[in-house]
Amino acid sequence: MRRIVPNIYSNDIEKSKQFYTEFLGMDLAMDLAWILTFVSKENPTAQISIFQNNENKPLDNSAIFISIEVSDIDNWFERAKKQKIEIVYPIANEDWGVRRFFVKDPNGATINLLSHCV
Repeated sequence: MRRIVPNIYSNDIEKSKQFYTEFLGMDLAMDLAWILTFVSKENPTAQISIFQNNENKPLDNSAIFISIEVSDIDNWFERAKKQKIEIVYPIANEDWGVRRFFVKDPNGATINLLSHCV
């Protein structure tokens, strides 16, 4: 695993942007309008992503989940299938440069496993 990032849904993405940049002093590393990723200036692996809250979430009604970046996403996908882990979003190459899939952990939390496409 390369990093683990908590993800939070926001009803006001602009207020979230202001809070994480101005109050916490984080850098805005990615802004796709519907998702913002903030990075610590001191430790670039300390990150948080904020998602625009809307009715069209690709998940059930989970409001908070985590993203785990891994080095070989296809291996992790095969591992999930082999271990009969519940896959709630099939493996896909996304337009913003990641290959990912979602699983449910035993507590019902949605985990986004991803690798950046090269």
